[in-house]
Amino acid sequence: MRLTAEETRDLHHPPDHADDRWILPAPRRRADRQAVAPVLAQMLDALAGTPALVMNHRMDVLRWNRPAAAVLGDFARLQRSDRNAARLVFLDTGWRLLSNRSGYSRLCVDHLRRAAERDPDDAALVGLIGELSVKSPGFRQHFAQRPRQRRSPVINAHHPSTGPVRAVVDTLIMAHHPCQTLLIAHPLDGTAAEGIRWLTDATAAGGGAPHAPVD
Repeated sequence: MRLTAEETRDLHHPPDHADDRWILPAPRRRADRQAVAPVLAQMLDALAGTPALVMNHRMDVLRWNRPAAAVLGDFARLQRSDRNAARLVFLDTGWRLLSNRSGYSRLCVDHLRRAAERDPDDAALVGLIGELSVKSPGFRQHFAQRPRQRRSPVINAHHPSTGPVRAVVDTLIMAHHPCQTLLIAHPLDGTAAEGIRWLTDATAAGGGAPHAPVD
């Protein structure tokens, strides 16, 4: 390919307005659909008997294991756009986490607040916070309060076959992948551990709860 002298000069020394003409914003939603960070995927695979899932900075659920689907709910049955932990906690009255939502609700709010501080130009994140603020009085109340010291919340994931399954939710954020978070729900006692095993085995026998998104 032959270039004129002017084209060659522009190639090596682009004009000041070149950025405005050619550089476009990255498609955020498309980026969310890429593979989970390998180190988080490996950790998720290793947690075969413990409910765990990977979220992005907007709390969209990107990947989960079978115990998480069995205990917290089958994310595969939701549309991809509906797989958002904050939206499920605050707006979906049937979601199992709502049986004890106080601690986890605050975790959701603090997570979204920190994400908005890091990336205030994320239109999808701003839209999510606006939607929750309009539709959920609980979210508005938590968001208006000052952030508290982070603690691992206790959740009660209720299931009709086992009753409440109490678990402590720990959050792991990797320094090299700050936009992806691993949530691990450790059973609080032996009864909860047995309930998680029973639910996971029952789900596996039924052929449901895939290990990762299928679409």
